[in-house]
Amino acid sequence: MANLSTSYMGLNLKNPIIAASSSLTGNLENVKKCEDAGAGAVILKSLFEEQITSDKNRMIGDMNYDAYTDAYDFFNASSTDYYLDEYLGLVEDAKESLSIPVIASVNCVSPGQWTDYAERFENIGADALELNMFILPSNISTSGITIEDTYIKILENVKKNINIPVSLKIGYHFSGMGNFINRAVKSGAQGIVLFNRFYKIDIDIDKLELKSSPIISDPSEIHLALQWIALMSGEVPADFSGATGVHDAEGVIKHLLAGASSIQLCSTLLKNGVNRISEIVDGLEEWMDSKNYTKISDFNGLLSQENSKHPEAYERSQFIKSVVGLS
Repeated sequence: MANLSTSYMGLNLKNPIIAASSSLTGNLENVKKCEDAGAGAVILKSLFEEQITSDKNRMIGDMNYDAYTDAYDFFNASSTDYYLDEYLGLVEDAKESLSIPVIASVNCVSPGQWTDYAERFENIGADALELNMFILPSNISTSGITIEDTYIKILENVKKNINIPVSLKIGYHFSGMGNFINRAVKSGAQGIVLFNRFYKIDIDIDKLELKSSPIISDPSEIHLALQWIALMSGEVPADFSGATGVHDAEGVIKHLLAGASSIQLCSTLLKNGVNRISEIVDGLEEWMDSKNYTKISDFNGLLSQENSKHPEAYERSQFIKSVVGLS
């Protein structure tokens, strides 16, 4: 029988399957179900910066800061404390109830109090922290390097005073993806999660109004993360986690072959339920047995660019062959 145990950011996992941050990991009952279904780790639902900011603004409203300084400060702090205390309670309860690693998650878009939050997550027992970041590069006055510097500043601020490992979950809006990943790793990221799948719009042509695009990913979305993990897993000293478009054991196997250390499941769990985890774990084990692999390291990264006899296949030359027909 194959041994599925592996390591992600120094954390010992019984298998490489992680229940990703989502509504399914927002309460103790569900994270326990994820563990029972066979997850190697869980990432708790993200604490959103915008959620805290929005609630602060709602409570404060048009309050005159100069006239009501004490009240302003009270409401400004109480909203943050409410969400943070609630989240810390979830981290603490999960750590007490689960035997697998529990990873906290914050979704942030600006430098702020994340260093203080991170310390409290660590003190309450979180095994690691995932920084789930996405700054939409839509401001025509903001350069790409300015946006990248913001990511790095948040990461460095968080890393200053904590010892637990930190991963960075990012989107694909970077003109120099390889360079940015390298910067992030040099700034302390032990894990890189590819990719964020954020809200996108659609248009209702009958009602002539905006609507949301499908929230659940499709298996066809696996390829972008797969390519970048294959390209980067041998280039920088960090663990990669594949996210987006992984719906079955085949997707998990592909990511491991590309060089991922772990794989995060979200949409397939929302669609099929958490027992999908056990089906995928069984599928991975059956495939390994069929190939006579006894452990993950026997094939992990086998098809990364670093280990390939044809590294050009991962970049433009293969595109030219496919589109133009050159051999």
